[in-house]
Amino acid sequence: MKKFTILLITIIGLTGMTTVQANVKHTKSYSVAKNPVKKKPITVIAESKSVDTQIQDDIDALLGDIPEENRALRVEPSDLTNQVLTTAFDYKGVRYRYGGMSRSGIDCSGLVSTAFEDTSINLPRSSSEMAQVGEQVRRSEAQMGDLIFFKTRGNRISHVGIITEVLNDEIKFIHSSTSRGVIVSSTKENYYSRTFAQINRVVTESLN
Repeated sequence: MKKFTILLITIIGLTGMTTVQANVKHTKSYSVAKNPVKKKPITVIAESKSVDTQIQDDIDALLGDIPEENRALRVEPSDLTNQVLTTAFDYKGVRYRYGGMSRSGIDCSGLVSTAFEDTSINLPRSSSEMAQVGEQVRRSEAQMGDLIFFKTRGNRISHVGIITEVLNDEIKFIHSSTSRGVIVSSTKENYYSRTFAQINRVVTESLN
């Protein structure tokens, strides 16, 4: 009984390790679901990338605004996901331009492919082709960084965004809309509720 008590105290003590100590023992690695086309490995990682303070504040605000009752659903984003969202938010307010991929104008798939271009993931250029990449997940399994698709032109996928926040009955996503440019929208909006098609995960994280 004495040995069991000592063992229990030791286990409880270990669970009190700080996040920094835990991270020293674990190395994050990322994999791409179902092998999208990869670029050559990059040497600049999220931790060393210079991030504009205002953009990072926007992302931090998204992470902190989840109501207490919904926090059980929250999944901490990986460094790679943060990198993708940082790039996407850097285009917030840029006007929509069909076929565009610059700050003078950008379309929905252009925003998504640009947001991923500094990672090892090379996505197709069109939203319909992007819908074939990665692993399709249920709406209830959605996470930050997943791709969200819509059928805005008949019965085919024609619009895509990147999920920024997941709540009980709502998903928020950044995208380039034809009328307002790069903005954050919600699946609670009637238009996106009606045209929602699917969610794909192109980035998975594992601990070695």
